[in-house]
Amino acid sequence: MTEPTNKTILLLDMERSGSRRDTEVAVIRRMSYAVLREALSAASVEPSDYRCEDRGDGMFVLIDPSVPKPALIRALLTTAVDRLVSNNRLASPGAQVRMRMVLHSGEVALDEYGAIGGDVVHAFRLLDSPRLKEALRSTSEPSVLCVSDAVHHGVVRHAHPGVRPEHFHPFTVESKEGTTLTGWYHDDAVSWTGENAERAGEPGASAPYSGPSTPPEPEPPASTATARAGTGNFFLGTAHFGGDAVAGDKHVYGRADR
Repeated sequence: MTEPTNKTILLLDMERSGSRRDTEVAVIRRMSYAVLREALSAASVEPSDYRCEDRGDGMFVLIDPSVPKPALIRALLTTAVDRLVSNNRLASPGAQVRMRMVLHSGEVALDEYGAIGGDVVHAFRLLDSPRLKEALRSTSEPSVLCVSDAVHHGVVRHAHPGVRPEHFHPFTVESKEGTTLTGWYHDDAVSWTGENAERAGEPGASAPYSGPSTPPEPEPPASTATARAGTGNFFLGTAHFGGDAVAGDKHVYGRADR
């Protein structure tokens, strides 16, 4: 096993892959890899800058930390989405692709079977969280991007060109290890404003109002509530794939283990 080094971790997972026919899965896998290739190329990721393991219904990509994360975020929010929309317009309903994407950064070691490390587990916990799955179900977009708290703190909150922090919204997930993890999913239909947008993720920062567009009425005084009680009224570049087999059905593509 190698000693751990810092990597950018990118995970992609296709929605409802288990309910597809094998012929449909073959189509959506090819489409998903095309989306990944174009997104990496748009972020100027060279073939030698990354390593990819196939996960059947998704991909696990390790990227050299020298690749700027703002460029990756922009590519995942634009190039990947545009390619998904374009492909889905031409695909049959059973071959259309919707995916969850997670971007994290951390220490990763490699052995003959693949990647090892707590940060890898962290990224997969965010990918599998019910809140992220719900965020994809509730949007008309073909994908939803989640960044880890580390990526949000180090990159997103600084508002690099093309990265708008007010469009990232926090959620938490209880890991199997008993710790609480924070992720930030992208949704440009709702924006944070004012102090909450600037202080999101800082200790003591209050969460933004996430209910209906019109906040609920304040509770009436006790005397008023009593008076109402009798009325009956009651008041929520191009990257290339190919390479070595890794542990069963996983395959390694490119190189980022240098």
